[in-house]
Amino acid sequence: MTRPGSPGAEAAESDPPPAPGSTRRSTARRTLVTRDLLEKATLLFAEKGYENTTLQDVAAAVGVSRTALYHYVTSKEELLAMLVERMSLGLADTLAALWARTDLTPEGKLRELTDMLVRQRAESPHQFRVHDQTESVLPEPLRSRHRQARRDVLAALSGVIEEGVGKGEFKPLDPRIAAFSVLGMCNWVAWWYHPGVDYDIDAVARQISQSAVDMVTAGDATRGRADSAKSALAAARSSLDALERLLPGEN
Repeated sequence: MTRPGSPGAEAAESDPPPAPGSTRRSTARRTLVTRDLLEKATLLFAEKGYENTTLQDVAAAVGVSRTALYHYVTSKEELLAMLVERMSLGLADTLAALWARTDLTPEGKLRELTDMLVRQRAESPHQFRVHDQTESVLPEPLRSRHRQARRDVLAALSGVIEEGVGKGEFKPLDPRIAAFSVLGMCNWVAWWYHPGVDYDIDAVARQISQSAVDMVTAGDATRGRADSAKSALAAARSSLDALERLLPGEN
């Protein structure tokens, strides 16, 4: 506490209180600057490589001094951690929540999952590519969290496919292999997609989602064969039950 008459007392008494909303504006500005930092740093990581990029390079790209940069980040590792948080951890949680929904069919879930993956790769291609290529330099425990997030994304996709297979809506495929195939289609978007008149993101997401569904969906003929097989099996079981009742000692 500052005593009256002591150095700084006058300044403390005359300092105005923070203006209403100033904290909110400061937080919003920090969010915008941090986002710009991450985007510029990602481009540098993609062009020069993560190991060859320095914080001074990042500061120059953003147009601030290195001292000013320290108000937002203190190391390259911190920027990389932010990238992983954005591209991997948050997405895994979102996909897991979608997988757990009960208001969608397996096909509906697969379309939604694929659409999310395609759009993320298309909207942040440089970030996804850097994120995909820098796993080996991630420090612990971030590396373990990143790998777990990748497993969670795969689990969500394979779980939806397994659900569809179990309900007879999808072909009897290996869910894990099918999930890797869907991920492959989605991940490559980060390498070939370029916004413009030739590629509309809505059309791209729609076509890849449809391709994923076509790959796993059982056609009418397949469903018919499955239904016939189930009926035949039920009839066989019924006949066996009847025969068993005719055996001596069963009555």
